[in-house]
Amino acid sequence: MTAETRKVVILDDDLLHLMSTSDVLEKAGYKVVSMSAPHGCIAKLDYEHPDVFLVNIAMPRLAVDDLLDTLMESDDYRDLIVVVHSGIEAELQEQCCLNKDLHGYYSKELSLDDLPAFIDRFF
Repeated sequence: MTAETRKVVILDDDLLHLMSTSDVLEKAGYKVVSMSAPHGCIAKLDYEHPDVFLVNIAMPRLAVDDLLDTLMESDDYRDLIVVVHSGIEAELQEQCCLNKDLHGYYSKELSLDDLPAFIDRFF
């Protein structure tokens, strides 16, 4: 599968970062669907069938444990690559990944230019 056929759903309340992340991934050939609020997230994932889900776990009003448990326990999302993408301390992002058996994290403190290559490693 090439980057041109991969779809990423990004869930982040930081609109400037959401736009920057979308731009970088689109330039790398990804189809990007952006969400700035957690409401209806599962329904959007069901509709879009993304390959990758980038989620800011520090979003207000996001029931992060419920969302991640739903994704990781469901056969419907067995092939979904879930990556934490937050500005909180890297140790907390890493711990979330370990606790929820997620694929990885990419801190907002890192260069967005390297994000497509990071995502490509999962394919």
